[in-house]
Parts: sequence; structure tokens; C-alpha cells
Amino acid sequence: MELCRYLFGRFKEAGVRHVFGLPGDFFLPFFRALEEEPGIEPVILTHEPSVGYAADAYARVQGLGVAAVTWGAGALNMVNATAQAYAERSPVLVLSGAPEIAHRDPDALLHHRVKTFDSQIRVYREVTGAAAALDDPAHAIAEVDRVIDSVLRTKRPGYIEIPRDLIRADVPVPSRREPEIRPKDERAANEALAEVLARIRVAELPAIYAGAEIRRFRLHDKLVALAEKYGLPVATSLDGKAVFPEQHPLFAGNYLGEIGSPRARKVLETADCVLMLGALMTDVNTGMYTARFDRRKVISAVHEGVTVSYHRFPDVSLEELMDALLALPEAPRRMEPLPPPMPPQPIPTGVLTPDAIIAVLNRVAAGRSVLYTADVGDAMFASVELATDMFLGPGYYSSMGFAVPAAIGAGLAAPDRRPIVLVGDGAFLMTGLDLVSCVRLGLHAVVILFNNHTHGMLAAMDGPARSYELPTPDYVRLAESLGARAFRVRTPEELEQALGIALGDATATIMIEAVIPPGTYSASMQRLGAVVHRLRRR
Repeated sequence: MELCRYLFGRFKEAGVRHVFGLPGDFFLPFFRALEEEPGIEPVILTHEPSVGYAADAYARVQGLGVAAVTWGAGALNMVNATAQAYAERSPVLVLSGAPEIAHRDPDALLHHRVKTFDSQIRVYREVTGAAAALDDPAHAIAEVDRVIDSVLRTKRPGYIEIPRDLIRADVPVPSRREPEIRPKDERAANEALAEVLARIRVAELPAIYAGAEIRRFRLHDKLVALAEKYGLPVATSLDGKAVFPEQHPLFAGNYLGEIGSPRARKVLETADCVLMLGALMTDVNTGMYTARFDRRKVISAVHEGVTVSYHRFPDVSLEELMDALLALPEAPRRMEPLPPPMPPQPIPTGVLTPDAIIAVLNRVAAGRSVLYTADVGDAMFASVELATDMFLGPGYYSSMGFAVPAAIGAGLAAPDRRPIVLVGDGAFLMTGLDLVSCVRLGLHAVVILFNNHTHGMLAAMDGPARSYELPTPDYVRLAESLGARAFRVRTPEELEQALGIALGDATATIMIEAVIPPGTYSASMQRLGAVVHRLRRR
């Protein structure tokens, strides 16, 4: 069987119907074969970072994303996007072409070569969970299976490097080995469950703190069932935003220590038992370590194990613990109801602010079938108050340039939802040209550009500086030149009118440039700035 055909078969098994890429000479046979393959569409973007971010978003929604690029200048240009996928547990498979084995003369100064012919795979081993260079046809299929199985099992990226002369070569297909399955330790599971139950049964104010692994391991429905069975309020981390439906009556808000939702902070910091499910305690999720958790009251479950206070059970996974709790015939209930939600703040008139943008979205987009992608900065931190059931952002690794290409990946993975992009002007200048890809693909995204003429997050943390100032192109004309409709708004009233038009037009990609006065930040960003200033004074 041709090696590329075997790869395509594995993709289809995993539900992949789109491969994101940018062709280059060492991978041209792959793209030619991909165009001939029924059931899989090549999606060509403008730049390798966009390829990586789009595949990342597709993976978060669909379960596996594939990025295909050429050797050297292509793959090395996508290392940062892959690193983010690794840090945030996104199952992305990176495919790279490579020079033919016959051409690998160590003295040959072949284009795209850096140091040695294995320099690139050594770089990718640092940012993936499994990597392989297919330089032996006899073992090529086994290596493909090993890497793909690792990606699907661990939700970490994988990397496969394919020499140009092997892409369409006939290779032997050995008997398929079953993926490794971690053996269950029933005694450990029973002991962990007993200890968890002992804590929950004596707790009067238990609560759930849910994170990104809920989405990565597709545990959304189980989380909702668990919260409803126990009557527990659920707060989520920033990188886990929307893993629990934010219109649900048990939703308490996004918790980021002092930076996030005040209601979520009250619920978690007064709880006498916190059940952390799939939450990673990063500096961003903890609000620069301002989170107030008493470890003695915390039960933490992630894919790699369960920890009850200081007692660790490495052989019990997040899903196993959730299944065990759901299987209980009678569940203990929270003794007090969830604190009432804060009343919605009136949308201010006049000057446009990040918080006003979110308030308008909550009113105009409510009940619509949409998904949100957000970039680093106030586009993401203001979203603490955004009510949604699908949200993708780089909430941990925090690499700029994610949101526009992520809308392409997520939009193709969830075609029943319309992408809404929240992006600052700094991030848009990095990957915003892929607005043209949204138009070409007919995704009809709505892009809201937070334009404050500066790297606002840096200014909020450090004060204004010339280094943070940004150029001010005519974004409306730029968007129109890329085939989109475009509006410029300066007030909440103008934004509401433009957004109503945008959401009512299902035939176009639309960009709304929201002009925000420099130095104007969301409440969450203001709290972040205050925390950073306080930490620096220590």
C-alpha cells in the first residue's frame, strides 16, 4: 500500500476530513495525493503558524488535527504553534516532508537544511509527545501507528517526517497492534473513590473547578451529569472556559484567582471541598498565583492521576474517577444553594470598552449557534464575562496570532456553528491575512477587532511605552481588499447595530473594527495589571 494512502485511512478512522497545510517542494507528492483522496479536503493557509493554529483548533473540537508542511523553512516556522498545542494538550499531528534518503550526503548544502539532516526531528522531539522519521520502509507503518496512537491517547502533538521518495512508495502493512491501554488497578481505584467520598460526604459547601482536560478527553456530558447529580456549582479555568455550559444554573464563572469572576472566586474560596477536574494550575489559571486553595480541601483529578490532599493515586485517571462518582446510587448533596449571579451591568453609552463589547455580544449573540475563538490580551481576558458554550483560546501558553486561523479550524470542525473571532490589533497583524482564507472557504466568520493601537496587555502590566505602540492601517479597507465586508464602530450603540447586521448576513465574512481608546481595559485586565504591579513591588 502507498504510505500516504495508509495515512489517509488513519485520518478517516479518527474522523479527520480536513488537512491544514502549506505546500513546499519536499512535500509536493503528498499534497498531490491528498487532492486525489476522496473524503479529505486540503485547506491551504497563508503561513505556517496559521496552519498550526488552525490544526490545533480543529483538534480541540474534532479530536485530531493534521498539519502538513515542508521540511526546514516550513516545519521550523510552525514549531511555536506546535509548542502551544503540547502545552495545552491538543491532539495535533504534524507531517513534514523531507529530502530523499539517497540525497542525504552529509557534505551537501541542501536548501532548507540547518545543521544536520536530523536537526528538525530533534527540535520536534522537544515539543511533541511522540516523533518519528520514516527512513525505513519496512517499519514505516508501525511508526505511523505508534505516533498517531500516542496523539490520540495522550492528547499531545505528534510528529512524522516523511522522505519525499517514500510518500507514494509501496510499503508493507503489518498486522495492526492494539494501542497501549493502561491496566486498571481496581484496588487503587476503590481506595481513591473511598477517600474522595469521605471528603465529599462531610463537606457542606463542595464545589467543582473544571479545566481544559474536560474538553480534550471529551468529558463535557459527564461533567454536566456529575454537577447535576451532586448539585455542585462549577467554576472553570480560563483555558477550560466553556467546558461547562455557561448558561447552566450551576455555572459559577471563570476562576482566575483575583483576576477572574468575583462570583467564581466566592464559590471556590469559601468551599470546604474543591473537586478539581482536569484543571491545570498554571500561572494564568491561578491569576498569577493569587488563587486561594487550601490543599487539604482539594481533590485533584487529571489524566495522569488523582490526588486527595497530599495522597496521590497515579493509577486512577480523571475519567475513571468521574465514572465512579457517577455510578454511586446515592450522591451527597451540597448543603447551601449557589450564590445568586451578579445582575447584568447596563451597557455603557458613548465610549467603547472591552467590557462593553462583551456585554453587547451577550445580548445580541445569545441563543445563536456560534463558537468563539479569542486571542491573547483583552480579547481573552474580557471574555471572562462572556456567556458561551464553545470557546477556544490559548489560555495557558498565550501565543499571539491564534484566533483568526483558529476560527478556520474550529469552523470546519463544527460547520453548524458560526465562528466569532475576538482579536486584538497586535495579534491580527500577525495572522489576520487569513481573513482571506475565511472568505475563500465560505466560513462567514464575524471578526471583532479590538483596536486600541497598542499591545494593550503589555501596557496594562507595565505602563505605556513606545515599544508597545502599533501601526494603524485602515483595517476596514484591508478587510474589504481580502473579500470581507467591514465596519468601523466607536460606540456600543454602533457595535450593536453592526453586530446585528453581521449576524443577520449568513453569506459573508465580516470584520468589525471596534475602536477602543488607548489605556482602556476590561475589569479583568485591570485586576491583572494591579496584581502584576503588586508582585513587582515585592
